[in-house]
Amino acid sequence: MAEEVLTNRDSTELSKTIIVLGAGASAADGAPLQGELFRQYFQSSQIQERVDSNMKRSLQRYFTAVWGINVGGDVSTVQFPTFEEALGILDIVDTRKESFRGMGDDPHATGTQELRNHLTALIGLILHEELDARSSTSHQTLINSLRGHSWLSSTALISLNYDLLIDNAIEYTSFQGRNAHALPDYGVEFTPEPHSNNLLFPKSNLLLKLHGSLNWLYCPTCGTLQIFPHQKITFGLEGSPRHTRCSECRELRVSTIIPPTFFKVMSNFYLQQIWKRAEEELKQASRIIFCGYSFPDADMHIKYLLKRAEVNRLGEAPKVFIVNEPDGKEEQERKMERNRYMRFFRQKDLVHWTKLSFEQFAENPTLIEDGSKWL
Repeated sequence: MAEEVLTNRDSTELSKTIIVLGAGASAADGAPLQGELFRQYFQSSQIQERVDSNMKRSLQRYFTAVWGINVGGDVSTVQFPTFEEALGILDIVDTRKESFRGMGDDPHATGTQELRNHLTALIGLILHEELDARSSTSHQTLINSLRGHSWLSSTALISLNYDLLIDNAIEYTSFQGRNAHALPDYGVEFTPEPHSNNLLFPKSNLLLKLHGSLNWLYCPTCGTLQIFPHQKITFGLEGSPRHTRCSECRELRVSTIIPPTFFKVMSNFYLQQIWKRAEEELKQASRIIFCGYSFPDADMHIKYLLKRAEVNRLGEAPKVFIVNEPDGKEEQERKMERNRYMRFFRQKDLVHWTKLSFEQFAENPTLIEDGSKWL
């Protein structure tokens, strides 16, 4: 079979297959689930050593005052908020121009703004510790398999994750295809950075990251978006973006990591572009494959996007496949997730829950077409 080489992808080309990557896909490669992120931090002396004293004090105070958690004690059985809950609360406070009593000790920023920086830096730090040592991932296997089965050029990826697992897999496969330094087509244009000699990298496969990315920084002053290939740049913020000045206007830049709250998505021009592109791709897809995504009731912003694409499309409805069977999945959990998918899509006969884990799908994506692999 001739090698399918990643190359500059026509930005107007619409894909036939959409793969949606949820938290379970990243978990398959070692990323902690949302409910475990903070426990991992407070249980790891190695990670805490990487955090400056101001950030450490602020995080301890925040979890005590707002969530009632004594992080100085045994947290092995503590029920921590998810990253989205912890960050989403702060975003709402910031939007309403309100505050929590006693939060923050930076006289040049509100307590919630400082805490938001701390939480964003923390997720970059945790993922840096957990994922950077891995030489091979299921995401890389997936990209190679898509290429081997000639699916790659007609597939777009939508990621609900912040990490760089799929980004790096696409870039690595581009390099293997002798198109060195090709980055994913993120659906937006980045401002060239001096560290790249002001060159724009060529684009390969479409990757739409609906909740932002750990390697993007946004300048709210001049409105530019800049990318740092390979780097979890939010980890470098170390709780504050003071030393990450915009290369255009020299003002402070901020991360684009956002919790799944629809109002926040619509406030950023670049994310609006990504969401609009995702809708157009979904409207044209002949099949949508959800990997490691439980379709939670609270994700109304995602459901709205999917419903708009489903109702407003002109062609036939797409086939829908769910790949979310990791080892140890309990029947009650499976039943609830299947019910959420089945009640959402209009054509129930086109919705197929597969027996596949993300790792199995990555090894051979064509298995979803085998009816014996459906539940």
